[in-house]
Amino acid sequence: MSSANAADTIPINRTESTELKSGQKATFTFEPDKSGMAIDMVAISKFQGVTYEFSTDDTQRFGVSPVPPTDVDDAVTTHNPRLTVERQLTVIVRNVSSVDRILTAQIGGVKV
Repeated sequence: MSSANAADTIPINRTESTELKSGQKATFTFEPDKSGMAIDMVAISKFQGVTYEFSTDDTQRFGVSPVPPTDVDDAVTTHNPRLTVERQLTVIVRNVSSVDRILTAQIGGVKV
């Protein structure tokens, strides 16, 4: 957990969605404001035939994987202690199936 007092933190829950046709790639970028952010959950819609990866501040943190860190329907903690993000968190999904999908990426955590 960050050094910030839990009573002083402000929760973050951000989502972005897009339609991803067969063979397409989507990139979701989440950036902190000046205060920074600490993430305890990265969730992405789970489908067969989709690959998942994410990085923070240009460091690969997850994937390439056929399953997401957690699904937006489950939204369980994926990072304990929280993952500090100084510049950006980037989620990349690729639809390698023949079926078009609507995908959502979600992050949860706190401003620090």
